[in-house]
Amino acid sequence: MLAVAVAALPIIQDANVRGDLSGPSIVPRPIVLGLLLSLPAVLALVAAVRGSRPLFVAAGVLALFQSFIAFSGVTLGFVLPAVLLIVLGANSGPGAPRQPGSRREQLAGVLVVSLGIAAWLAPFATAATVCWTARPGPDGSVVYTIIPNPDTLTVEIGELGSGCDGGSFTFEGLALSGTLAIGSVAFAALATRSTDRPHHRSLDSAPR
Repeated sequence: MLAVAVAALPIIQDANVRGDLSGPSIVPRPIVLGLLLSLPAVLALVAAVRGSRPLFVAAGVLALFQSFIAFSGVTLGFVLPAVLLIVLGANSGPGAPRQPGSRREQLAGVLVVSLGIAAWLAPFATAATVCWTARPGPDGSVVYTIIPNPDTLTVEIGELGSGCDGGSFTFEGLALSGTLAIGSVAFAALATRSTDRPHHRSLDSAPR
């Protein structure tokens, strides 16, 4: 819920300027941010299902990283869930048995965090400036057309406006980010798969 609220905040803030034109986007920025912000929650869910404490720590570290991505401080609300996840993963309790796969899970946690951070960096590192013109469509909606980056922007007859948006997400960046995020979750699920369940002898091999 926190991820959805933080991602939707720009929409709420821009509600009073709803009439202004904005450039085209492959995927609306709030959706991209909402999916990335929810990545630690997905990893925590995998950790709960697998019973993996290192993965709880990894989810907490990633949540702590994303709590400082906004200069406005709007993401600072992720600090508390991050600390709780890290404490949950680090506190194994007195006398808790050491799991045989813990070393593997710790290495997996490092890789999961690395993939998660890379998923955040990918769309911003590949962002580009997109210039556009806006015309009224047949049904009254606004139709955007992407144009080459001009030296000057002019509004011609029949156009509603034009502009250039810096830092627009590209298809390549979004595809790379999605691949890294999915890879992070998939690797977490595979690397923490239980391989140390006790093996029971079959009835046929039991002593008679």
